[in-house]
Amino acid sequence: MKKLIVLSILAVLLPVCASASGAKRYLIAFREGTTAAQREAALKSLGASKSDDLSEIGALVAELPEAKMFSAFAEKAAAMPEVLEVQEDIYRNWLLETPVFRAPFPSFESVRAALPAVAAPAARPVFPLPAGVDAAEVPWGIARVDAPSAWAVTKGEGVKVAVIDTGIDCNHPDLKPNCAGGYNALDSKKPYLDDNAHGSHVAGTIAGVLDGKGVVGVAPKARLYAVKVLDKDGAGGLSSIIKGLIWAGNNKMDVANMSLGAPMGTVFMRAALKYATVRGVAVFAAAGNDGGSVNYPGAYPEAITVSALAPNETIAKFSSRGNQVAFIAPGVDVKSSVPGGGYDSYAGTSMATPHMAGLGALAVARGAHGEAAVRAALRRAAVKVPGLSASEQGAGVVDAAKLVR
Repeated sequence: MKKLIVLSILAVLLPVCASASGAKRYLIAFREGTTAAQREAALKSLGASKSDDLSEIGALVAELPEAKMFSAFAEKAAAMPEVLEVQEDIYRNWLLETPVFRAPFPSFESVRAALPAVAAPAARPVFPLPAGVDAAEVPWGIARVDAPSAWAVTKGEGVKVAVIDTGIDCNHPDLKPNCAGGYNALDSKKPYLDDNAHGSHVAGTIAGVLDGKGVVGVAPKARLYAVKVLDKDGAGGLSSIIKGLIWAGNNKMDVANMSLGAPMGTVFMRAALKYATVRGVAVFAAAGNDGGSVNYPGAYPEAITVSALAPNETIAKFSSRGNQVAFIAPGVDVKSSVPGGGYDSYAGTSMATPHMAGLGALAVARGAHGEAAVRAALRRAAVKVPGLSASEQGAGVVDAAKLVR
């Protein structure tokens, strides 16, 4: 794959934070064929120093003294023949566009009573649980995608799933058996444990163990890898997310879950997403929670993008929607694991996405490999939700029983 080649150059400048040293960080993409010596020379002439290497996508992270103005730096850099693109290393809360809402929500009955008469929503399909599976361990979302019906065939054994998020509490009893490693993109010398809760909740929906206690995930024997790109507040640099995607590609992950987003895209994230998918990673991304158009990276065609289904078989009011939506999955009142051994119920497309990542793991276990093959397998097993448009649900809700046939 050629490095950092995109259909359009859209670099959106969003607020950044200074580093602890007072310096500011910028991403610089170089044209293909630029040597390491040429890159070093370019940085020197710009008065910058390299703080991180993103050579897999033909880029690096440069650091400048805070006194230097970005506009002058960018103008000078753009004039260099070897430079393709320059952008500030966006540092933001990536969970703000895909927020986590605590459940319970008002009941459907109470909401309906306050509305004019409308057509009743479709009835939720009911799938019988296999013998030996305790209903108390199966959240409604896991049942809705019919995951238990697949477990006699596969539980996702051996499939590598990267949770690109706030980390994972690998001491949680429902997660510990499946935690297989990880990476801290914020600081590679520090642990990748979850200090927020978001990543652990996502991980439990993907691969919480089937042990008769707590909650079970869609693929209860998949291997979880904690790729920590966000801090305790859900914030992180664009470069950390890029590094997480590169790590997933370099470490041969089969599936990656990205329950995070921003309202606008960048060429650097698109390049990292391409890098991971070309290396066989099926990346699942949240559509967003602003009720409008799909957020990024979900808006990129390489991502398998997920909107949120409510228990009453409608699209959740908060869920973003658009032609980029590939599937819809349960995203309201989703119970899963949180740090410290506990459980909580959240809502958001952040919660819908791991249902699909778990289904992706089951598809990989049955022989699909790579974004295109995984997407195709999931589409064959999807069932349309009556009353929802294609922009709201994509191909529909995946039935795991059909996926493993």
